[in-house]
Amino acid sequence: MKKIFIAVLLILTLVFAGIIISYWVSQSGLNPLTPEVRQTLQGEFVELEDGFISYYWKGDEGGDIVVLVHGLSTPKFVWNQNVEALVEGGYRVLAFDHYGRGFSDRPDIRYDADLYDRELLNLLNALEVKKKISLIGYSMGGGVVTGFVARHPEKVKSVVLIAPAGFIPEYSGLAALVLAPVLGDWLMALFGKEAMVADIRAEVAAGKSPPTMLTDFEEQFRFKGYLPSILSTMRNYPMSDLSLDYATAGKQGIPTYAIWGTEDKSVPFAGTDQVKQYIPHVQIFAIKGASHSVPYAEADQVNKILLEVLAK
Repeated sequence: MKKIFIAVLLILTLVFAGIIISYWVSQSGLNPLTPEVRQTLQGEFVELEDGFISYYWKGDEGGDIVVLVHGLSTPKFVWNQNVEALVEGGYRVLAFDHYGRGFSDRPDIRYDADLYDRELLNLLNALEVKKKISLIGYSMGGGVVTGFVARHPEKVKSVVLIAPAGFIPEYSGLAALVLAPVLGDWLMALFGKEAMVADIRAEVAAGKSPPTMLTDFEEQFRFKGYLPSILSTMRNYPMSDLSLDYATAGKQGIPTYAIWGTEDKSVPFAGTDQVKQYIPHVQIFAIKGASHSVPYAEADQVNKILLEVLAK
């Protein structure tokens, strides 16, 4: 019995050591986002309460302001197929990377709804945005935008939600395992990058994404903190239940539109029913056959809708 116990203990020790070593190896090649590194990166930077945010302005300074809010994993370059259409439409466009993504800082904090609301509010204040804005939020960004409207309706002129989070089915399978303490951190560190890159790679191969999407997406992995920020968001941001924010936003009477692919597997199109329940005045634009990559895979249709609703 003693020999069996020692053998089991040895096996567990080796397994634990393997986990620690593999985790350390996965992190060892990553670089911190230092001020020196930041100077080599494209775009502008502004220091806010929780760190530096990467952003850019495009378009006529006198135009109505449109703020683009990206989702969980793909930073501001996800809007590359939409920005020029908005600029040509006469709008002043602001796009930025969430904390933890793209070229923004990766603070070691809780990535929850309060953080994303604080991030956007602080950014607008730092950039001295005084007039009302139109907000366009994609995926998780749709949830962030809805929460912002619920908390700061006086700042918002209109809202466009693109396949917005808030009523996504609960995580299951491997994604649910990632939520577990310790084990989840190890799984994300070792397999998170490949899992996310595989989705983008498949879209590029199928012609649904520009080839640059893959190289741009992979670039943010060079810096420490990206995967932990994703994991913290998965654990702390209520992707599956933002009903209170939607209900509060729905009472503000702010013009609201939703663009949604009918074949979206990440944020199922059935979520439109719940959005309409809480925001009765929302106008839904269904893009037949489109997947979750609708902003860039169906950019022509999306841009046409954006220019139509923003002009109202």
